[in-house]
Amino acid sequence: MSPLRVHACAKFNLGLEVLGRRPDGFHEMRTVIQSLALSDVLDVYPAPSGLALECSDPSLPSGEENLVMRAARMLQEAFSCRKGARLRLLKRIPVQAGLGGGSADAAATLLALSRLWRLPGRPADLMPLAANLGSDVPFFLCGGTALGVGRGEEVYALPDAPRLEVVIALSPRGMPTARAYEQLDGRLTRANRVHTIQEIVQGIAEGKVGEGLLFNRFEEVSGQPEGDAAALRRALEKGGEGRLLLAGSGSAWLGLFSSREPAQESVRRMSHQGSRGILTHTLTRKDYWELTIPSQEKESLR
Repeated sequence: MSPLRVHACAKFNLGLEVLGRRPDGFHEMRTVIQSLALSDVLDVYPAPSGLALECSDPSLPSGEENLVMRAARMLQEAFSCRKGARLRLLKRIPVQAGLGGGSADAAATLLALSRLWRLPGRPADLMPLAANLGSDVPFFLCGGTALGVGRGEEVYALPDAPRLEVVIALSPRGMPTARAYEQLDGRLTRANRVHTIQEIVQGIAEGKVGEGLLFNRFEEVSGQPEGDAAALRRALEKGGEGRLLLAGSGSAWLGLFSSREPAQESVRRMSHQGSRGILTHTLTRKDYWELTIPSQEKESLR
């Protein structure tokens, strides 16, 4: 039997400001989030009962601690559903890179199993579950370009930002999100750049990205790029084109380009330096949903 297949697309932040710790222990933030074409692939198969996950990355857990399993279990409980499923996850988004892979997988699980089990599966129906799974998960039920506020779980769709070509470079060490926030806490008394987030939003409304405004507060604690990321920086400096930006809370770095040719040239320069860059691009909201959910499944998810 053919599986039901859903793609879980990566994301990055065009702007990310952390304002401080909230009474609930989370951090208050303002961010502009953008979808990428790079994706994991989730296949789901029906089962009479129970849940089982197979993952292509042996370093990741396949039990209840995996966000895919947590999302599946939460969906079962929310709708008192006793049906089961087998899930197979192909990982292509690097882990602990700041690209939202785990959160994207959780959102894809909610969408796919809602279809498989014939539950209410519109994104609006699933938002409360997504917010309980993690601060980044609601964005993946929106896609495209969006403003995130609160702890990031309040998501507001923005007009599509102009397309960017993106080169992803990995650092030798991953960065767990909790550790990144701990390192940032001591620096949050400095003046914030909420006004810059507002300027990014305004620029997008005017049909431009405003690359000179893009920033990520976590760059203050990330240290200098290493490994592939250092090679990307050298490639950018040599080529004279592109903008280097940290992905989420780290550890991947991104080279942002307005056209494909200089992005490809940057990847070639990295290769000559013995490093690997992953070439992808940003997605409009329409393209995000075209990639996320196969066309033959869309009617059942509306």
